Amino acid sequence: MNPEDIGKFLENYTFETLMEQALDQVPADIDIREGSIIYDALAPACYRLSDFYMHLKNVMLDAFALTAIGEYLDLRVGERGLTRYPATKAVRRGHFTGEAGQPFEVPIGSRFATVESDSVFYTVTAKLSSPGYFELTAESEGSAGNSYAGQILPIETIPGLGVSNIDEIITPARNTETDDELRERYFDFLRKTSFGGNWQDYRETTLGLTGVGAVQVYPIWNGGGTVKVSILDSDYNLASPTFLNTVKDILDPVVGAGKGYGLAPIGHQVTVVTPTKKTINVSLHIDTLIGYTKETVTPLIKAAVEAYFLSLRQAWQDSDDLHNYGQTVYRSQIIAAILKVEGLANVANVLLNGSEADIPLIMTGEVQEAAFMGTVTLT
Repeated sequence: MNPEDIGKFLENYTFETLMEQALDQVPADIDIREGSIIYDALAPACYRLSDFYMHLKNVMLDAFALTAIGEYLDLRVGERGLTRYPATKAVRRGHFTGEAGQPFEVPIGSRFATVESDSVFYTVTAKLSSPGYFELTAESEGSAGNSYAGQILPIETIPGLGVSNIDEIITPARNTETDDELRERYFDFLRKTSFGGNWQDYRETTLGLTGVGAVQVYPIWNGGGTVKVSILDSDYNLASPTFLNTVKDILDPVVGAGKGYGLAPIGHQVTVVTPTKKTINVSLHIDTLIGYTKETVTPLIKAAVEAYFLSLRQAWQDSDDLHNYGQTVYRSQIIAAILKVEGLANVANVLLNGSEADIPLIMTGEVQEAAFMGTVTLT
């Protein structure tokens, strides 16, 4: 059944329909015209009854995981022990130097803000091993804390402080899991049985870690007992070395590897990596409609191409029933994405890395590639 069809029959019970049905039951010798006594007596009841049917439709929709939304979807998936992933705060690395360029010790609890119109605020929460490097935690939840890199400014004056910068992501933040994301995870959970140490268990466990956006699992990739987990962060970008170490320590710590000290079962040696960045340059020729120029549509075209590559990375973890991964960057899909831009008449001569061929990505136990947009050149 199509999700839109659930409860659709209840839409037939409109005020007009209910009034017609009610008036049909009135004896023929009684005046039933609008404004008559019997009409005015039945109208409020039929109005409230039609409203009841509309609410009943919503009740039906919220009774099924396929169509439930918000808290009702939470209740449905909760019956299977699943909960919606909450938004988290980004943990970043900050580098601080004094006025003479030497490593600088900032006080724990100091607050800094990014240098941009929509500032993100961070608090210094811990000192890292390298001099002048500290851990900063975003004060607000969500992926906004992941994006900025560069200079940050102290909220209050810190004597002797010279330059402050924020760079590497230690633990990526994520936004609250959407209804569609939770629904997909719920049905994926129902279709595939998770058991200690099997493929699905590694997938669910790793995706449940804060900061992980996508995962590929490769069992026995380097012999019996070996498992490779390849991840993208919650923004579907390459994971930083620091975050890879964090995930490794949770799944299978280096000290005591294979002994079950982490979430991985005893005997499993887990390797945590991030895929190889496959940069793809796009060149194409466009014709614009009257009233549009190449200059006006160029940023829109680049945004459309970037959105296409993001969609690829969002689907990067999808596999077939035998857990084989595969993905291809198709010229036709790039053309389809670009043609949605307002003002375009035609797109031709699309080249990917200088070739007219589609580009398949390597996804094996040894090498995993993820596609990223390079340059976009318009002629």
